[in-house]
Amino acid sequence: MEFVIYVAEGFIGLFQECGKQFANNITGNIPMLVTLLTMIHFITKLVGEDKINGLSRTLGKNSILAYGVLPAIAWFFFSSPGALTVGKFLPEKCKPGFEDALGRSVHPLSSLFPHIVPAELWIWLGVANGITTLGLSTATLAVRYIIVGIIMGLAGGIITEKIFIILAKRDGKHIK
Repeated sequence: MEFVIYVAEGFIGLFQECGKQFANNITGNIPMLVTLLTMIHFITKLVGEDKINGLSRTLGKNSILAYGVLPAIAWFFFSSPGALTVGKFLPEKCKPGFEDALGRSVHPLSSLFPHIVPAELWIWLGVANGITTLGLSTATLAVRYIIVGIIMGLAGGIITEKIFIILAKRDGKHIK
């Protein structure tokens, strides 16, 4: 009988702890995310979606800009899933590389800009908790994480573009 009581208390205890965590998120993280999203949407409306889309076409003419800078801009202004649509303005040969760069840069960017993909925030908070416990700055780690993410996105985007072009030529397709 004691085992059954132990299991029942553990089962309810799990939900009590989840409830505490949920309450902490509602009073701490969610207001911050809502405020950040409101600000980003305001900036996007202020600048204009047409100008941001025009910027993506201009950046698509250069691999470094298309795979290094554009994914960060797309994630920052359009979040998920809006960032995925920015690639539609790029030349065909850039689209697979852009998607690769997006995938590689989203997690690091979420460390300082949690509105990008809020679900990634929980992963970052776990890492940040460990860093804070050690008495180190999470901002320093986040900046380094972002730099590495952008570099890896750039490298992955360029490599993916080269592979895409090789495979397209092998299939007899001419990609611009």
